[in-house]
Amino acid sequence: MRNFVLILLIAVACLAFAIAGHVYWKQTIDATVQAARAKMETFAEQEEKANQTEAALARAKRLPADAQAAIKRAVEENRPIRLVIAGSESTPEKGGWPDLLKQALDEAYGEGTFQITVHEYEGLTTADADRQRIAADWASDKPDLVLLEPFLLNDNGVIVIDDTLDHIESMIGQLKSAAPDAVVMLQPPNPIYNATYYPEQVEELEAFAKENGYPYINHWPAWPDNQSEELNKYIDPESDLPTEEGAKRWADALAEYFIAQ
Repeated sequence: MRNFVLILLIAVACLAFAIAGHVYWKQTIDATVQAARAKMETFAEQEEKANQTEAALARAKRLPADAQAAIKRAVEENRPIRLVIAGSESTPEKGGWPDLLKQALDEAYGEGTFQITVHEYEGLTTADADRQRIAADWASDKPDLVLLEPFLLNDNGVIVIDDTLDHIESMIGQLKSAAPDAVVMLQPPNPIYNATYYPEQVEELEAFAKENGYPYINHWPAWPDNQSEELNKYIDPESDLPTEEGAKRWADALAEYFIAQ
C-alpha cells in the first residue's frame, strides 16, 4: 500500500512538473514571438518612415538645403509640413494661385503632407506690414516654411526700394525672433504690363535675397515679357492682378520648384 501511494505521489509530481514545464515553455515561446513581432513592427514603421522621408526629399530636391532640412524634420516627426504663404492681394486666400499650388502639392506628396495657411493683406505696403507687425500672424502658425510675396507692387510709386528692403528685413526679423527655425523664401508679386521702374525694383529684391541668404523663387520667366501685350491675358490691366489663367501660370511655376519630377 505504501509503495502504491509513493508511486502515485511520484506520478502526480511528474505530471505537475510536466505541466509546469509545458506552461513555462509556452509562456517563453509566446514572449519570444511577441518580442519578435514587436521588433518587426518597429522595423517596419522605421522603414516606412524612412521611405516617406526619402520620397519627400526626392520631390523637394529643387528647394534650397534649409527648406529640405525643414521638410525632413517634419516628416520624421510624423506631422504635416507647415507652409505659410503671405502677401498682398496678388496672393489671395481663396481662388488664386495658392489654392492651385496646394492641389499640386497634394497630388505630388500625398494629401495632407503639407498644411498650408495663406495670409492675404489687401492694400498693405511694406511700411504698413512692418508697422502692424503682421509677421506675428505667420509665427503663430509655427511654420516650417514661409513663402513671402512682400508687397512690392503696392510699394511701387509709393515707397522707394531701399526703404522697401529695410521693411522686408524688419518683418523677417520679427518672424525669426518668434519662430527661429522657419525658413523664409521670397518671391516677387506678378509682373504688370509696360512697367518702367517696377521691374528694376524686382531685380533689387532678388539681389537683396541673394545678398542676405534668403531663397528667392523667381517665377517671372514663366510669364510673357512685361512689354508684351500678351501679358494682359494673364494680368488684368484694370486691377494689375492675375486672371484665372495667370493664377495657373504662377502656380505651375512655383510647383516646378516644390516638386521635382
